[in-house]
Amino acid sequence: MSAVCATGALTSDSSPSVWVPYTLWAVFLWYCASVHLLITVCFVTRRGMWLIGKSPRTGQVPWWSLLVWFPFHLPTHLYTAVHTAMSKRAGVPVASEVVPGWWLGGRYGAELGRTYAAVVDLTVEFSEGCRDRTAEYLLLACWDGVPPDPAGLEDAAQLCARCRHRGDVMVHCAHGRGRSTCVILACLVRAGVFSNWREAFEKIKPMRKGIKLNSKMRHALDEWQKRYP
Repeated sequence: MSAVCATGALTSDSSPSVWVPYTLWAVFLWYCASVHLLITVCFVTRRGMWLIGKSPRTGQVPWWSLLVWFPFHLPTHLYTAVHTAMSKRAGVPVASEVVPGWWLGGRYGAELGRTYAAVVDLTVEFSEGCRDRTAEYLLLACWDGVPPDPAGLEDAAQLCARCRHRGDVMVHCAHGRGRSTCVILACLVRAGVFSNWREAFEKIKPMRKGIKLNSKMRHALDEWQKRYP
């Protein structure tokens, strides 16, 4: 009887300590799911880029953002690092000169060690690596796969067209495939290199493997050309 009572008492006393790890794990998973839900809503609505806290002046993502939004930052940074490493092995550099003086690339473009007259940064999720290597810097923070609006495209196009005579320009997103392609097409047209974005796209496609435009990007470019002929 006493042994049974002792066993029962031990089980009863140890239950809270047994359940604490499960409770903490549940809270952790709930928080991660909540963050991803919030980011998904922002992505779909094309809003909320300011939540990440990236500075338009320095291009840096603050430490508190990395802490608060770690369920978003951690897999994003890991995936981008792995994807970039795999791309290098496949012969795709961190950035490509698609037209003389015009560079299109990803978030690791700073590895080239080049200096630029202007850098246009499309990422909301990464700190800028080329900020100290450029005379002019423009942050057009966009979620992955989401282009800037026509006004943003024009801002980037005007900046790059104005700065190109002073040196090379770099337009980059995370991987140098979608967002940056969309913006550099507008820049090339505004600089007079090509007459329209479709011509520019066909010309630069062979210069960087994997660049592409989704339907939102094509629509944004069409609207940009209509609004800013």
